[in-house]
Amino acid sequence: MRSLRSRVLAWTIGGMALVLVVFGAAVYVMARHFASEEFDNSLQAAAQALAALVKVEDGKAEMELEDPDMPEFSRARRPAYFELWDGPAVVRRSASLGQQDLDLPGGSGKKRWCQAAKLPDGRAGRIAVLVFVPRAEPADEDGGGQDRTHDDKASTSSRVGGGGQNRTHDDRVSMSYHPITLAVARETRKMDEALASLGWLLAGGAAVSVLAMLVAASLVVRHGLGPLGALAGRIAAIRPENLAARVPTDGMPAEIAPVAARLNELLGRLEDALGRERALTADVAHELRTPLGGLQSTIEVALARSREADEYRQALADCLDIVRQTGGMAANLLVLARLEGGQVSLRPEPIRLAELVEATWRPHASRARGRGITLADRLAPDLACAADREILAIVLANLLANAAEYTPDGGLVEVAGRLGDDAVVLTFSNTGCTLSADEAARVFDRFWRGDAARSGTGVHCGLGLSLVDRAAHVLGGTVAAQVADGRFVVTVVLPVR
Repeated sequence: MRSLRSRVLAWTIGGMALVLVVFGAAVYVMARHFASEEFDNSLQAAAQALAALVKVEDGKAEMELEDPDMPEFSRARRPAYFELWDGPAVVRRSASLGQQDLDLPGGSGKKRWCQAAKLPDGRAGRIAVLVFVPRAEPADEDGGGQDRTHDDKASTSSRVGGGGQNRTHDDRVSMSYHPITLAVARETRKMDEALASLGWLLAGGAAVSVLAMLVAASLVVRHGLGPLGALAGRIAAIRPENLAARVPTDGMPAEIAPVAARLNELLGRLEDALGRERALTADVAHELRTPLGGLQSTIEVALARSREADEYRQALADCLDIVRQTGGMAANLLVLARLEGGQVSLRPEPIRLAELVEATWRPHASRARGRGITLADRLAPDLACAADREILAIVLANLLANAAEYTPDGGLVEVAGRLGDDAVVLTFSNTGCTLSADEAARVFDRFWRGDAARSGTGVHCGLGLSLVDRAAHVLGGTVAAQVADGRFVVTVVLPVR
């Protein structure tokens, strides 16, 4: 059941089987109800026909029909039964009963009812009970059974008329006779066999239908889930060493096409991330070779022969500079990893940008003056934004350090800012840029160096502007670089609040 195909088949066949079972049960119940109702109507009709043969004569209830006229109640094999009671006394039994009695069920005051019963010979059947007042049969006054004369009829008519005061003897008998009970019973074998056949037919039809649906559903599910299986196969074929592979989306169903598209996007991002990781590993290894090579060569030269203490001191100072540069690179890498990993907690506060620019330029001011580099701070004193001071200081410090390092002697570093739509726009520019537009677009890549002027300093390792880019995004802003009129210009956009 871990297979999607198995689950879909199980639920589909289960649901169809449940529908068939419910439908078959409903059909069977309705058929049984209608068959029982028809059977009961037949029993009631037989009971009424027998009741029409019952009369009251000389104060006694009698049945006119003899057994030979009722073969249904007198046959030896599987007969029907009837029994007539006048109170507790049995008036008439069918020949099939012999001296036995029908088990008369209680009717709770009803005049007619039917219910299941066990016949005297043990067969299953149903019994219909009818409680009625029999009709009265006029008695022959002349004892010969001849028709009465016209005067007798007139006399009877005169007695019946006249306000109903004087009724005949037969009328009084009919009006005063109490109800009697008639029961008719028949076996239900044929009905039960027909219902059993119907039940087996429904069960067999349901079983065959389920098997047919299983075959059809298997084909439909296999065809319907084919694209999903193909997608799974293509995904399984992707290996870590082949992340350039993509899942084709041509002809793919609309339901899973977005999945394939998002998967391709994820593979693209993963490929880029792994590519950057491999490039970072190679770049770090390459960058570490330079300071390590410098350390090795400096130490080897110092140890090549005996030297004066000042020479050893100078060699140690050179080694210390190299170690500091390497430590700075490691610190920048750590900060960059924290920023990219979202491991920095922001503590926004109002910051006056002019004051922070002045504080971050101070470590470079003396060296810049020695090279004739001028800082033009054109920020308004009240220009401010809400940001994390430590992360914003990383942005400003690296931009100013980059400008101070790569601006030629006697050049100009300019900082300007303005308030835009819910944002502060800062521009950092320096003169003497020799980069092309394409090279300017790559300055935020890790360990990238553009020309000999940038790589020959031996101080920077190409991580400063990468830190600027990442830190600006952490603050919710953006950063961009361009070359305009021989100037290298970096634009930073930060939210006001």
